[in-house]
Formats: sequence, C-alpha cells, structure tokens
Amino acid sequence: MKQVFVTGGSGFVGQNLIPMLVEQGYQVKALARSAQAIQKVESLGAIAVKGDLTDASALATDVKDCATVFHLAASVDFFASENELKKLHVDATELLLTTAQKANVKKFIYLGAASVIMNGKPIANADETFVSDNLVDGYSRTKLQAEKMVLSSNDKYFQTVSLRPPLIWGKGDPNTLPAIIDAVKKGRMQFINGGKHRLVTCHVTNVCHALILADQSEQSGKAYFLTDGETPIFKDFIKKYVATQGVTVPDKHVSLGMAKMVASIMEFVWKTFKLKGHPPLYKGLVNTLGLEFITIDTKARQELGYKPFVSIEQGLNQMRK
Repeated sequence: MKQVFVTGGSGFVGQNLIPMLVEQGYQVKALARSAQAIQKVESLGAIAVKGDLTDASALATDVKDCATVFHLAASVDFFASENELKKLHVDATELLLTTAQKANVKKFIYLGAASVIMNGKPIANADETFVSDNLVDGYSRTKLQAEKMVLSSNDKYFQTVSLRPPLIWGKGDPNTLPAIIDAVKKGRMQFINGGKHRLVTCHVTNVCHALILADQSEQSGKAYFLTDGETPIFKDFIKKYVATQGVTVPDKHVSLGMAKMVASIMEFVWKTFKLKGHPPLYKGLVNTLGLEFITIDTKARQELGYKPFVSIEQGLNQMRK
C-alpha cells in the first residue's frame, strides 16, 4: 500500500482529496494542528499526525516512509500581509521540501495557483509560458516564489510538480461563496463593469483528480494550469453559484475605474490605521474578480491525462441537492 503525506488535509481541497486517495488504495498521513483538524482528517480516513509546518523534527518523522507529499496548505487571502503569507507559502514550503528530500520521498505535488500570472489586465487563453510583469498581491507573489522553489528542486530522485487551479469551487467552499453571500447581505455586492467578462474555474473534484494524476504520472519539474474546460460569464456563474444556497444577487454595477479607485483608497485606509479584517474592496479583489481571466489546460490534458470529471452544471446540481 502506497503511503502519502498531506498538508492542509482539513482544508477545502484536502477534505475532498483524502477520501479519493483512500478509495484508490493509498494510506494517507495528514498533518493536523488542532484537535478539530485531527478529528476531521481521521473521519475522512487519514492517519492524523499532530504538528505544523514550522516543526522540522516533527515533519521528518511525519514524512518518513511516504512515497509522495501533497502540499496543499495555504492561506487564500489576497489582502493579507505579504510577510505573514511568506511564512506559510515560502518558508514552510522550503522546510517541507528539504525534509522530504532528506527522507527520500519520491514525489512532491504542490497545489499552486493560477493567480501567479495575473497582472492587473484582462488575460485570455494564457498557457504556462505566460509570465506576469505586475503581480499586485502578496498571495500571488508568495505562491509564485514557493512554486519556483518546488520546481527547481526537481531531479530524477525527487520529482516535483505544481498544479495551478483558478477559482476552486464546490460544496463546502469556505472562501468565495461565504464572502459573496456576506457581501450580498450587507448590500456591498456589485459587479465590476457589469460582470460581463469571462473566467475559468476548477471544481474541487477536478482539482483532486489532477493531484492524483500528477502523482501517477512520470512528468515532473513542470507547472500545469487546470480548468473546468468552460469559460462562463462571471455574473452568470456567480449568480448561479450563490443561488444554490437560496441567495439572489442583485444587479448592482460599478465601473472598473471606480472600483480601482475605491479599492486603492480603502486599502490605504485599512493599512494606515491598521484596521481589523478586510476592506469591502481592495486591489487584489478587483484583480481576481473584476477582469477577464482565461487560462488553457491543454498541457495538463496532454501530459497528465487530465480532463474535467465534473462540469459546471453538474457541480451546481450537486450543491442544490
């Protein structure tokens, strides 16, 4: 039985990945910091190992005898301090990479992010050769820095792969869906430029299938975009997504120029006065939700055998049920 190690096992992707790994015959060890996280990963079929990504000695014990590391742990926050994000995305990844190599782990699968190519402009049909000249948020900058470390660590004895999903969605989404519903309830939800731009998404089940395919593939040292294979209009997708929870999004609009101006002012005020929480609008949010963003997953299909297992309509139907 192949034994693997998973970070972020109690998170959104991890909660979907662990049962799929178990079903395919893997023995899963999952890192868990809290009693709640331990209970969660154990209920999913994993062996919980208590610890965190800063404890080198614990990690060395945890990854011992594991063939693959699935590194999912991250903070999907486009407003957080870059210094704080660096600790989790860069420093922790570097430690885990070193630990895994010393333990003779064979494969290291990193859950990256499609936002590492965002540049504050509309992006259409970008592949893995596209490089951003203007990353505007700390999340994307630190995720890219970590990804570069992961891929540069690749060799014939230690194979590394990075997967780049865009907006990850589906039942149990703890990020996008609750944030939009909260904005609707507070009367803050407005579509930038009418929400007429297109985007790519990736259902959480499709992400998990891709992670397993990456482990089973001989490909290494590369990054791969993932998508649902569809390019819905932003407003249409968001309205349908939120409607699965019985919430209606009103047709309120704001221009892109106004959104950028308001975001800059709010971000300045929040950071200057060190206000708690997130402002209603900030540059990272405008960049990720207000502009066309389309990547293509041809490389993942050709080299990993990837294909979407769940369509957007199927995913929405699952949530309605």
